[in-house]
Amino acid sequence: MSAAASRWQPAPGEVFPEIKRTAAAFLETAGNWSDGGTAVGNLVRAGASAISAATASVLHPSTARAGELTVIYPQYGGLAPDTAAVIALVEQNLRTVSGPWTRELVVDVRLARRPGGSWTVERLVAPTSLGPPLPLTDTAAAVLAEPRIILSGPAQNDVSTGRIDNRLLAILHALSREFTVAIQVMHTGHVQTVYPTARVSNHAVGRAVDIREIDGRPVVDTRPGDERVLRLMRRAAELGATEVGGPVDLNGPRKGFFSDDVHHDHIHLGVTPGDPPAHLR
Repeated sequence: MSAAASRWQPAPGEVFPEIKRTAAAFLETAGNWSDGGTAVGNLVRAGASAISAATASVLHPSTARAGELTVIYPQYGGLAPDTAAVIALVEQNLRTVSGPWTRELVVDVRLARRPGGSWTVERLVAPTSLGPPLPLTDTAAAVLAEPRIILSGPAQNDVSTGRIDNRLLAILHALSREFTVAIQVMHTGHVQTVYPTARVSNHAVGRAVDIREIDGRPVVDTRPGDERVLRLMRRAAELGATEVGGPVDLNGPRKGFFSDDVHHDHIHLGVTPGDPPAHLR
């Protein structure tokens, strides 16, 4: 499969764009089929291995007869020298036996570097669940109702379970008084550990959120020192976020704020019980 076949194209500010193009091409190949086709069959015909192709069955519900997939945004979930994770938000328009169905998914795409330097998709990771629903708090209901918090389909479902940490939701709702934020991912579809370690991520337990756009502008398109990004990151710390990751590190070696290649394309906000808010000074 060729990454150049991807309809999704990276912005100038993307880090290692070839990785994201490879992930997007895999998803687009799998997710676009017509009568008689399958996501798995599309990938095999395009040259993917049978093992990696089989993991794409998540993109082909059993009742679907045809599908069209668009990659909304492929965010990084982790980078290592020879492996990577891309957390891709996609929209699918499906024709099913009971009629049309449009849905958004967040897909955890794992990639590896081949000898020679090119990248290939190894597998799609099946999404996990936070567990049975709990009663919604007033804060959760307010987040769901707030038009300035643009939730992806999976993030909306996460909040609707009542299992996203109320402290995180309170931070998000307070930020919406000053910013319009587009949420890429909370729990569903995110890497469950701090890649590439085995340490459990706050996303895995409903205590973290990734923001891909601020006031309609993608984080990856902002310039270094963009005041909108800096202001949101500072404000999140003032509101109690213990983890604030993004394109810039606001406090160097001190805890709380951080930046790396993975967080060049989004703002990560997390809340760890017992930890102080990210240091502002």
